[in-house]
Amino acid sequence: MSRTTICNSQLYKLLTSNKFISFKQMCHRRSKKKMAFQSNSKSNTQHALNHFDMYYSSYYKELWPSIRISLLSQQKYCALVNHCDEGTAFKAESKLSDLGAEDFIQRAVDMSTDLKAAHSQSIETDRSHTEKDNVIVSDDSHEDNIQPSHRSDSIVFSSNNDPIDEKNTSLYDFMPTNKVYTQREFLHQELARQNTFEDTDFLVNVITEDIPRIPDTLKAYCYKRGNIDLFPEPSISRRNSKLGYYMMDAASMLPVIALDVQDNDNVLDMCSAPGGKMLTMLQYQHSGTLLCNDSSKSRLQRLTRTLHSYGNQTMIDKVTVNQDDGLTLNEPSYDKVLVDVPCTKDRHSALEDDNNIFKPGRMKERLQIPALQKHLLLSGIMSCVPGGSVVYSTCSLSPGQNDGVIQATLEHLWKETNIDISVVDLSYMQTLFKDTFNFYPSCRFGQLVLPNLRANFGPMFICKLHRTK
Repeated sequence: MSRTTICNSQLYKLLTSNKFISFKQMCHRRSKKKMAFQSNSKSNTQHALNHFDMYYSSYYKELWPSIRISLLSQQKYCALVNHCDEGTAFKAESKLSDLGAEDFIQRAVDMSTDLKAAHSQSIETDRSHTEKDNVIVSDDSHEDNIQPSHRSDSIVFSSNNDPIDEKNTSLYDFMPTNKVYTQREFLHQELARQNTFEDTDFLVNVITEDIPRIPDTLKAYCYKRGNIDLFPEPSISRRNSKLGYYMMDAASMLPVIALDVQDNDNVLDMCSAPGGKMLTMLQYQHSGTLLCNDSSKSRLQRLTRTLHSYGNQTMIDKVTVNQDDGLTLNEPSYDKVLVDVPCTKDRHSALEDDNNIFKPGRMKERLQIPALQKHLLLSGIMSCVPGGSVVYSTCSLSPGQNDGVIQATLEHLWKETNIDISVVDLSYMQTLFKDTFNFYPSCRFGQLVLPNLRANFGPMFICKLHRTK
């Protein structure tokens, strides 16, 4: 065999061995690696769940597995009956009753009778406190830190640190001077601060009010615990009639109930769209005004469609729709203010990739959420007349967006303004709605509805503030 023949034979063996591959095979392998990388990339919902597992599991502890699986399961809805006219309401109630649903609002009204006597006694006890009982000094024992308290069991928290940057956080963050943090370390610290809440020692007024009035025209039906059937889409039976009921998370009605709209109240719904809470307020049929504001034009268009699909002319005339940044609304003009702030929308974030705040490219936006919430709440308080009330709500489980924002707002008011604010005790909700919702037992400033497989509403955090001056 010639030298040339041997070389060609060896070359053939090398080319056909595993050590060498053809250009076509090489391209194929690169393509498979690229596809594998793409298939292994996390979805937005997975980013959200990883975040929740990291921060919520340590906060909610043994409750977290139940909450997690509930977030990933079919959400439960109620049907808010539309009382635009008696005929529409009667047909809606008959249809919902035939489906086996029950009016959970009426059940709460029945329970409130026994609670009102106990609440009245508690209010009288508050009024009987001596002046000595109403002044409590913080641990610093400085005269500047003396704060009035309407109850001896006042909530306590403190502030020893100023914010680094109001644009990036509403919590009172600080950087120790003895260490330089990397950007990654700072990011992890910021995420931890926004998703935790620690008790401290600053004094806050906590007052007890009468249980809110729930009018006969406020009715909402839901199925019994464990039944997650959906209601059929409402339809219009005749020309010029209105839809008989509106499907919504039943927990979304609680902020409106806490607001306790009275007959002549002028009401501001600061972040109103898409309109479920607006429709709930319209069922009160009060004679005052209702300003529905939102910064998004498209969301306001959706709200307007909802208003005209459900509201009669009297309802429509009562509502003023306004597109403005809620941060600019700060004139004390309203008796009641609802501040249902933008948040991480935990249920949506766990289920939907579209418009998901946990998309990696939206990290900066997500970090700014607590600061935005705090400033919207401050604007709501500024818009409220002395003697009026403000209700703050989110659909997030984040302690930082809930109790944390309330704490930061109260600290800001104490340090920077002369406004006097009290936290209103909402513990009556746990009794009135114990057959409908699952409540978290350890909130400091408000009430939190936890998702649960047998009662899969929420999450919904509600806190009520009363402006004294």
